[in-house]
Amino acid sequence: MFLPILGMVIALAVGSPGTVDDASTGELPSPDVPQVRWLPSQIAVVEPSTSSPSGHVVAWKIVYDPSTHPMLLVPGMDHRSVAQLQRHLTRLGVFRGEVDGVYGREVAAAVVAVKKLAGLDRTDVWAPDDWKIELDHSAILQRHGDELDRIEIDLNRQVMFVIRAGSVAAVVPVSSGNGELYWSKNGGPGGGIVKATTPKGDFKLFKHIDGWRKNYLGNLYKPWYFTPYYAVHGSSSVPAHPASHGCVRVPLWEADHLDSLFELGLSVHIWDEPFEPAEA
Repeated sequence: MFLPILGMVIALAVGSPGTVDDASTGELPSPDVPQVRWLPSQIAVVEPSTSSPSGHVVAWKIVYDPSTHPMLLVPGMDHRSVAQLQRHLTRLGVFRGEVDGVYGREVAAAVVAVKKLAGLDRTDVWAPDDWKIELDHSAILQRHGDELDRIEIDLNRQVMFVIRAGSVAAVVPVSSGNGELYWSKNGGPGGGIVKATTPKGDFKLFKHIDGWRKNYLGNLYKPWYFTPYYAVHGSSSVPAHPASHGCVRVPLWEADHLDSLFELGLSVHIWDEPFEPAEA
């Protein structure tokens, strides 16, 4: 199988480091370009080092080893480097799943959250340079810093910070109101057209439903209401951009994690402007 990645032709084949005779497999591509070969516990980029007079490659040398240099990680991978990424994302506060080496939907969502926080393109691919990303939550902790326990929702970056005991306990990707017009039964007597916006301001969680709630606008999983009409809730559709009717959507698995982080009466602050800490 051949895949073009980062300007190289990539081949996946069974083998081990050291001398390789391409006639033994009949599948190795041209010796003129670097290749990726599957090794017992890693993927390494190798290139020809010796060729026979007939042009057959008789030896390869490793030029890229993920044990010392990170590799491109993409959804669908099952690899030890993904486990390393999962542990890294856990330390960043964006991943709460099992460290199993599988690049599934939870890892992909966590990667998008990191890209949102860093102001990068909101992709679910983890590139080698992404290991350099550093997250600074100091401004978030200073915002409403007199409250040790609270929820901060940044509509601009589409992320939610759950702060407990004065520390960031979780960073969750969200999708808020998309700004489009739609018909709502709450749009006046008999219903009417309203704009899909998430209200900004200071609220408190006052109602929770442990399970699914179905209404005319869709299904809400484990909603936590901060107004009579708007809630933070799990959804099967949480794109990297605003897409809701006004509620704050989170991935379904994150809604389960919120059970241990949310409680009735917890403050909710929703905003879209950057915070400027007061000068000392």
